[in-house]
Amino acid sequence: MSRFLAGFSVSLMMWGGLAVASTSEHEAVRLVKETTDRVVNEIQTDRESYMNNESLIYDLVNEVVLPHFNFERMSKWVLGRYWREASPQQRERFEKEFRQLLVKTYATALTQYSDQEIAYLPVRVRTEGEDVLVRTEVRQGGGYTIPITYNMHRNDDRWMVYDVTIEGVSLVSNYRSSFAGQIRSHGIDRLISMLAERNQSLGR
Repeated sequence: MSRFLAGFSVSLMMWGGLAVASTSEHEAVRLVKETTDRVVNEIQTDRESYMNNESLIYDLVNEVVLPHFNFERMSKWVLGRYWREASPQQRERFEKEFRQLLVKTYATALTQYSDQEIAYLPVRVRTEGEDVLVRTEVRQGGGYTIPITYNMHRNDDRWMVYDVTIEGVSLVSNYRSSFAGQIRSHGIDRLISMLAERNQSLGR
């Protein structure tokens, strides 16, 4: 999982990079752009403070980025059948720790922000317009690009992310495989405890 998390940190570039011209004005794409602009403005306004104070970065991610993620849906998909077997208390604890893990992952990625450009590709609409793929490419130096796709769905008139795919690797699928192995070996309570311990070790 640690290898994937290192790769997943690149995804924050999408929310914190310099966006180039879009080929679509779909609502989901506009949401991504607006989030991008806000993150960029926040960081550029006082970069030194953000880099020197982790709590500010956590607050920025919590306030600006993660409200657009559907963590209940992500948690259900990540745990699969184990979600159905879990108690309400276990579901609540898992979702809390899973969210916190992503907060810290994004915060770490923010410290690596360096004005990468993002190209927006034509959006792909699925499921009668209620499910879309917002496809982007992070333009690195030397002509190298990183494809990042956000799976988004309409939830109570809001567009929300429920999966992220980076260079063909799905966030949900990757965590699902890793967490399933942990649950089979140690049980869901131990998985939750391990996530909590990891979050504590990462600070705050």
